[in-house]
Amino acid sequence: MGIFITVEGIDGAGKTTAANMVANSLRGMGYRVLLTREPTDTYLGTVVKNIIVEEGFEKNVDLSFLKSLDKKTAAIMALFLFSADRIVHLNEISLKLKDFDVIICDRFIDSTYAYQTVYSNGKDNKSFEDIILIINDFVLKQKNIDIDRTYLFDLKPEIALKRLNGRADKFDGFDSESLYFFKHVRINYLFLADRFKSRIKKIDADAPSKDIVGLITKDVIDLIKDKNAP
Repeated sequence: MGIFITVEGIDGAGKTTAANMVANSLRGMGYRVLLTREPTDTYLGTVVKNIIVEEGFEKNVDLSFLKSLDKKTAAIMALFLFSADRIVHLNEISLKLKDFDVIICDRFIDSTYAYQTVYSNGKDNKSFEDIILIINDFVLKQKNIDIDRTYLFDLKPEIALKRLNGRADKFDGFDSESLYFFKHVRINYLFLADRFKSRIKKIDADAPSKDIVGLITKDVIDLIKDKNAP
């Protein structure tokens, strides 16, 4: 049985590049590695991506109603859209864990919390934050899957935004958000890292890539050995 790990962090933290480098490093050692991401590339995942960035699949798809939504309403909508994509994704992951030593997912449940709770203002903000954690846990339990490790690429938003300049994909649909937004996303990630200390390993995303890849690769190998120990 393989291990399931996730990589998280604000846009520009370098998690995607590092995930690919770690995957290649492990493959070079003979490990079977599958890279995946959320939103997925399935039709459902494509629906999620297009709605979040307010684009339609066809010219006759009218998503103009999204512009009238307040930030909190949009966050609640995004929570259920991402969760729907995730439950289908987990079905695929549960099947493939038998064939791979490692499955690495670029963004997962922690992204949903970190990004969607930024605008959970008001008296009921705590209940909204709690329901996200409950839904995340519920979805995982449907397939009896645990995340063996999450690597949180921690980086100051000011540095991350400088890295993003000139990138074609930039903020994955969040290009209109302010520095304030990304500062709060980081705060949310750090909250999760403190709450789930045994699962989340914080990575200094400003460190040299070679050091980051080496650290994660070693940790992944240790996790594989521990999970498959007699």
